[in-house]
Amino acid sequence: MLKHLADFVIRIPRVSVAVAEAELTGLLVDAGEQVEEGMPIYVIATEKVEQEIEAGASGTVQWTGEVGKTYDIGAEIGVITS
Repeated sequence: MLKHLADFVIRIPRVSVAVAEAELTGLLVDAGEQVEEGMPIYVIATEKVEQEIEAGASGTVQWTGEVGKTYDIGAEIGVITS
């Protein structure tokens, strides 16, 4: 029996203890695009510092987050399906 690998949830990461939210400022890959783990896939901004965030898994990206919107740390903004 083959075990299906669970989707990897893309979340707004905690970049600092003092930060409770971050703005999604850019997507570096399009929905439906294949990514490799460790590849930068989106950009967030906290207190005017922008940071590229890497894929936590390899697979196909589907975005649910919107660029320009501010999210709480840990908020889901997409998934990577294997």
